[in-house]
Amino acid sequence: MSTNIHFIDVLKRCKQSSKEAVENLEGFSEFKKYMHVQRPVEKELEHHIIDAIQSNQAQLILVCGGVGDGKSHILSFLKDKHAFLTDSDRFYLHNDATESFSPRKTSIETLAEVLKPFSDAEIGKEQKMNIVLAINLGALNNFIDADEGKKFTRLKDYVHAKKIMDSVLIEEESVDDHIFKYVNFSDYHMYELTESGPQSSYIKGILQKITQKSDYNPFYQAYLREKNEYSEVAQKNPIIQNYELLQHDDIQEKIINLLIQSMVKEKLIISTRALLDFIYNILVPSSMDNIEHEKLMELIEDQDFQSYTSCLLPFQLFDREDASAIHQAIDHINPTQYRTEMLDQHLIDFRSRKDGAYLFSQYIDVNRAPYFAKSLVPNSPWKSEDKKSNSFKNDLIKLFVYFYYLIPREPHNSFEDQVYNQYMNYLFHWNRKSWSKLSKLYREDVRDAIYKWNGEGHGGLIYVQIGQPQTHYYALQKLEVEPALERVDPRQEDTLMKFLPMLTIAFRPKGGEPVEIDIDFSLYSLLIRIKNGYRPNKKDKFQFIKFVEFIDQLSSKGNDKNELIFESKKFGKSQRYRLTYDDLFNQYSFTEM
Repeated sequence: MSTNIHFIDVLKRCKQSSKEAVENLEGFSEFKKYMHVQRPVEKELEHHIIDAIQSNQAQLILVCGGVGDGKSHILSFLKDKHAFLTDSDRFYLHNDATESFSPRKTSIETLAEVLKPFSDAEIGKEQKMNIVLAINLGALNNFIDADEGKKFTRLKDYVHAKKIMDSVLIEEESVDDHIFKYVNFSDYHMYELTESGPQSSYIKGILQKITQKSDYNPFYQAYLREKNEYSEVAQKNPIIQNYELLQHDDIQEKIINLLIQSMVKEKLIISTRALLDFIYNILVPSSMDNIEHEKLMELIEDQDFQSYTSCLLPFQLFDREDASAIHQAIDHINPTQYRTEMLDQHLIDFRSRKDGAYLFSQYIDVNRAPYFAKSLVPNSPWKSEDKKSNSFKNDLIKLFVYFYYLIPREPHNSFEDQVYNQYMNYLFHWNRKSWSKLSKLYREDVRDAIYKWNGEGHGGLIYVQIGQPQTHYYALQKLEVEPALERVDPRQEDTLMKFLPMLTIAFRPKGGEPVEIDIDFSLYSLLIRIKNGYRPNKKDKFQFIKFVEFIDQLSSKGNDKNELIFESKKFGKSQRYRLTYDDLFNQYSFTEM
């Protein structure tokens, strides 16, 4: 890499529009080699490839997953690492998403031609070439269900036996395990589960590649040159300051936590390409993007303190919701949305003090932003009452909250989301099948919501929907439900690399068959609110129609179909009546309770 390249130019290699962002199986640049961070799915794939080269029989290795999950990148890396993968007599690597033999052929016809050596008619014939096929799950499903797929019944049986298309991690053995192998990127995630909370060794690895103080780090070396060659400008260069902030481990951990929350709460799928683009956007303000270096230096030299402040990392992280899908998701968990007694007191102090600048030195580790720290008091907007000053005051109050999240002087839990923490703990234990840790989830959180969803009936009674919604008359049914657990040995890992990203909970009516419901974070958070007294409205019931159907199924399979309770609510008074059916004498009775 040229020593004349500027810091901003090295950072631009992370942009979504950079040529480095384009993946193919031919060539793996020095920059990509440096940026590569090994993932568990890569180890699994490499293991299968090495087994194949040592086997006497040709193998088909399926590399399955979704769009943008890194299949092409890892295959490119392994092709660069292992020379035998370039030997066309022994291996053929095919990326179904990008490669086609003929514009006249459909993707399914092309795939049938590629996989012909592994068709039912050809499998028994002697051939040595292994095939590694990168394919999205939807394309694989379309292929095995198409007419061409009828020639590949053994492959189809293997895919079904391994439950590659299903959201499960338990798979059956297949008689063709020695011919077909697979890795499923959808089984892995950009984060891992632990008992103490989720973490991401991969995102951490990417951040360290960009920020580590190393002779081999092109970002760090360009940063040092910038500080040395433009020392005067560097002091007030927000890009330099943002990079220095990002070098701190605790700030990296908080950004990682935000990204994991975005994936869980907003169901955001983050590709490596999108992650690098996000990092670029939190380092480089939009006002400084696409400007040649000389003009950038002039812009930084001429900017006032308010402009400098608006370019700092906290604003780039939390106030750029239009920059990317990741920023949009983070905007939904912005720390300014939290309200705690301690944070409220700090915000009151801003209103009551003559100079709010003092609060930064009191509660923020502000020396981590040295130019901001030394310039705040001389440029304090509290010294003036004009409109511009009032606007700057509001910006600084917001910046205080952001800094209080990222770099407080003393640790605090003002931004902890206890419902999220509990959900992630349950997700870890559910994937581990540690049932003893899940009793509260089953016996309180979900069970309470079942009985309170349509109103609290008490005494094992549940409100049921009969006919049109009523405002004065309601029907209740006796329903006893119990958790239905899958009795398997718990997993022993302390860190889960492969897991399902939502809880699948099953209940059965007493004496009835189990009924399942998938619980993601948004449904779980609603169930906790219901447990605490919230009554779901029409919008909730429409959004979580699967839970409505779950309750309906439990009710229809209920243990007491011969009795209904009717409740009359008028003028604040409630009266109940019991309708029972005596199947011995084939008659009904209606009594007041």
